Amino acid sequence: MQDIFVQDILSYLPPLKPLLQLFAGLCTGLFLASFMEALNITKKVAVLTRPFVKYARLSDISAGSFALALFSPASANAMLGEALQNKKLSEKEVVISNLFNSLPSTLTHIPTFFFMSFPILGRAAVIYTAISVVTAVFRTAATVLVGRFLLPVQNTYNLADPEQTEEKKTVWRHALHLGWKRFVKRLPRLLFVGIPVYVLIFYLQRFGFFKYVENWFVHSLGFDFLKPEAVSIIVLYMAAELRASLVAGGTVYQAGLISANEVVLALLIGNVLSTPMRGIRHQLPAYTSYYPAGFAVKLLVYNQVSRSLSMALVAVLFYVFFF
Repeated sequence: MQDIFVQDILSYLPPLKPLLQLFAGLCTGLFLASFMEALNITKKVAVLTRPFVKYARLSDISAGSFALALFSPASANAMLGEALQNKKLSEKEVVISNLFNSLPSTLTHIPTFFFMSFPILGRAAVIYTAISVVTAVFRTAATVLVGRFLLPVQNTYNLADPEQTEEKKTVWRHALHLGWKRFVKRLPRLLFVGIPVYVLIFYLQRFGFFKYVENWFVHSLGFDFLKPEAVSIIVLYMAAELRASLVAGGTVYQAGLISANEVVLALLIGNVLSTPMRGIRHQLPAYTSYYPAGFAVKLLVYNQVSRSLSMALVAVLFYVFFF
């Protein structure tokens, strides 16, 4: 009788083995991402962008912000904001430069996302990462054309030769040390967000809450073409953050309840629907720090509309061709 009682209690506790497997993969991925950032691998991409910067009729300041965005999108915006304040750039060029930085801003976050998501999503992580990069390339290419038609020809172009200004390559030991420091700094957030989300998902699924929410969500917003398990990923993407949706996606994907393509589509839809509120929560405070308040709001609108439309288009194309 006592054994049955203990088993009943244990059945209400989240299983430990899947939790350990899940977060061992996440921690490994987070360390690899930090190590790659420490090696400055994305810096090499800047050499390939110079012809596009010139074709878009952007100034050397805009080109510099593009290269800086490979390391810190926030620092790139700070550079543009300072140039706007000193009247070295027009508002039009700042808007175009900000949109032009979509690609390096995406590349900055891609290693972290990929190495965190691949251990739990596998093929779905590869597809979604590729789509994110392609979408960012599309936005940047579209911005190049817009700049070509809307900006005047630049009289000077003083971007230094990367071969003359390139710093000494970071040695592996130093990169390993720096990567470890970044990993330790980021690890608490991953654990303090990820583990509670995992436990929350377990209990919500056990007591039928997700089934109730999913049924309402599907019938109210017209997502009848998605499985309820895929809708739960969208709900968490909108209500929480990307880490929560990855944990949810990994849980149902590893259980074989949905396919890789369904996980990708759910992440794309969640990305589109959460973009406006995510921009307000995370980017508006920073933008108002770099730019005048009125212009910051306008710039944020341009940025979020561009991102939402491009992701929505990709989501539609993905559904048409793969479902």
